[in-house]
Amino acid sequence: MASAPRPGERGKTKQLALAAAVTGVLVLAVLAAAGFAAWTKPTVNGMPAYTPSCSWSLRVRGDATSAQAGLIRCYLRALAHHDAAGLRAVAFNDTNRPVRITAKDFRHAADARSGVATATRGPEGEDNAYAVTIVFADHAKETVAMAPVNPAVLNSWRLGIGTPVTQTGPPPGQP
Repeated sequence: MASAPRPGERGKTKQLALAAAVTGVLVLAVLAAAGFAAWTKPTVNGMPAYTPSCSWSLRVRGDATSAQAGLIRCYLRALAHHDAAGLRAVAFNDTNRPVRITAKDFRHAADARSGVATATRGPEGEDNAYAVTIVFADHAKETVAMAPVNPAVLNSWRLGIGTPVTQTGPPPGQP
């Protein structure tokens, strides 16, 4: 027959269970905060402080950094998949306004799907900008500008594609 618990043992068991539950909740809260911090995109002065990077077959010529090559890969991937959101993610936008992607921006979509493209970064121009020449597998050619979108962070590269949306009419909320 089991003996009755001694006085005070039941209270210690409840305290241990409560401490374990509180510790578990705290650990989950810390992990959730760390996941959110990793998921959110870093910014400096309200502008991007990172360069998107994707996996897509590409030959790179010139002195492009790995971040710049990754950006061009994202561009080619979005172009090949006809992904307007993907193109907006790599488009230069230093105004924090939306960028409009139109059919004109997809004119090389079939070229991007034709095989491995070659990108050549040209010499540095004004404001740390570069011209990137992309020669697609079907020999079509496109030149796009590449520049850091955030002047406070050099590693915030974007491409000169799309059209920034300009406001027309009164500010929002006014008749």
